[in-house]
Amino acid sequence: MRISFSALLLFFCFGLAHTQSCKSAPSVVSDLNGEISRILKAKGCTPNNFPQCLSNPSTYLYLTDQMVKFWNRKSSSWATIGPRRLNFGKWEQGRIVSSGGRMYISSVPSNKSKLTVNIRELDGKGKTSYVICKVNRNGTYTKLKTGWFNEVNSQKSNKRETRSHTLSGVKGHLISIHFDGKSVGNTFQYKVKVE
Repeated sequence: MRISFSALLLFFCFGLAHTQSCKSAPSVVSDLNGEISRILKAKGCTPNNFPQCLSNPSTYLYLTDQMVKFWNRKSSSWATIGPRRLNFGKWEQGRIVSSGGRMYISSVPSNKSKLTVNIRELDGKGKTSYVICKVNRNGTYTKLKTGWFNEVNSQKSNKRETRSHTLSGVKGHLISIHFDGKSVGNTFQYKVKVE
């Protein structure tokens, strides 16, 4: 069976686009957005002024507290999807094994217009891609940044690679980060922080 170069290229490009998808946990995002809307409406916010409500420190603190509780209640039903909660301002640590993946989603929308994402390699030489996205309250995903660790052999010997990305226009959006392993038999250990 002969496969043309263009067909092979199409398959390769489709594979890359597919693995760099933001939409890995749409039901989780839908559940989060529904609960966020419910909580903000109970605090007197309307959909038109949600971003302004997020600027109020006491409202945002209350929302964060309630969403952590909501996440903890719902996480067992999300177990088959497996996202982890992304806490702003705190390092999250993980390990990608072989061709596995890991997704993080913030449980609250950003209350800032700009955020910085820092990713640090801790160990391993597994080739790993990542995609950083924002999600609005209607569930519309926007891909913001993509990147790789251990993409080429020279990077595999450097076990302390770092990536830093500034995200703009993120106020009122959930943030997701999806890591995807590309190396059978290798691992990639990392930590990530969004602030």
